[in-house]
Amino acid sequence: MSTEENQINKIDPGANKDEKSGSVARGRRPERIWWALGLIGLIIGSVGLYIRFAHGLRLTDLGSFVPWGIWVATYEYFVWLEVGSLLVFTLLIYVFKWNSALPGMARTLYLSALAILAMALILIGLDLGHPFRAWYVLVYPQWGSLMTWMIWLHVVYMVVLLAKLAIEFKIKQGLLKKVGVWLSYFSLPLGVALVVIAGSVFGVVLARPIWQGSALPIYFLVSALLAGTGLLTFQFIWFWPGKREAAYIETARRLGQLLLGFLIIGLVAATLGGLVILYPGVPAQASALHLTLFGPYWWVFWIFHIGLGVIVPIGLLLSRKPSVQRIGIASILLIVTFIAVPLNIVIPPQLAVEVVEPGLVTAYVGPGLSASYFPTLSEWLLTIFALAFGFLVFLFGYLVLWMRPHQDYVGKEGKNV
Repeated sequence: MSTEENQINKIDPGANKDEKSGSVARGRRPERIWWALGLIGLIIGSVGLYIRFAHGLRLTDLGSFVPWGIWVATYEYFVWLEVGSLLVFTLLIYVFKWNSALPGMARTLYLSALAILAMALILIGLDLGHPFRAWYVLVYPQWGSLMTWMIWLHVVYMVVLLAKLAIEFKIKQGLLKKVGVWLSYFSLPLGVALVVIAGSVFGVVLARPIWQGSALPIYFLVSALLAGTGLLTFQFIWFWPGKREAAYIETARRLGQLLLGFLIIGLVAATLGGLVILYPGVPAQASALHLTLFGPYWWVFWIFHIGLGVIVPIGLLLSRKPSVQRIGIASILLIVTFIAVPLNIVIPPQLAVEVVEPGLVTAYVGPGLSASYFPTLSEWLLTIFALAFGFLVFLFGYLVLWMRPHQDYVGKEGKNV
């Protein structure tokens, strides 16, 4: 029996030969489309990669007043997805003992985290002026710098993720299984530390008053848990093979309830944080929030994020027993629109420079001395390159290495913990 037939038997053991050959033929068409889309995106995005190495940051809209743009915002978004999904998964399996169907998502979830990590490192690495000097931080670390801590935590987290992914290819028995369990427990404080440090990097920037304080690291952690729950819910609902099983429906609804809870918590936290900033009316802080709410890109916050990313998903999830499809749609909307959150955190506070330091913008005129920002073509192209690269990594693992969810996942994650 061929490998393709064996794979089909895992999904539908009762299929006859005609059904098998037909399903294989039908299955190849969308796979080819996905591969084609990924390769086209990589080729198009490679133009942006060439521009970055040939011209540096000169063809971006970054400058002295706005040094962080779409690449930094997207990097934070990817960190939330990557770390948040693993944090939520590990907590549900090892702490809250969700051991019915969810443990079977381990391979696919670790694979997606690795692909998202690749996207994040590409963007933040190329956002640096000299990305190939990043090894200096590892060889000559300055432990008083939060950037050093963030880079080191990312490296350790990547090693843990690769180790967990490698263990998934082995039979987790005896010592190997115990190592995997301890790595899971170790990843919890490690992931929390990584997200909190990423938020603290913003919180200690004196030139941006709205970032300062201890609230931003906590907000980053809540955002990571919300985005991670959305990604985990999306993958479980749309990738799980046994969609008629009672365990699948029960787990999907529990994930939907968890997603609804985090949506409400995130909405309340953001509202309280905004009121605290607006009530005293300190210009250096309130002006940045006013730009977010009523500035030229107000629609990113109100329509894209609040409308499509919060109100519509909450409406889909609020029914007493929402269907699995509705939960899946809510998770998709959340994942797609949540990029607005880091964009609004990163960019508007940098555009309020004239309020923070009056007269600075008009004091000098020259390239890069602009208090406005919108991503240039090269920035969009490089972002497409990172997305396409991570997408192809996921496709290779999912379609070639067969890192898919397992219905008969007995002892590999959580059941014997």
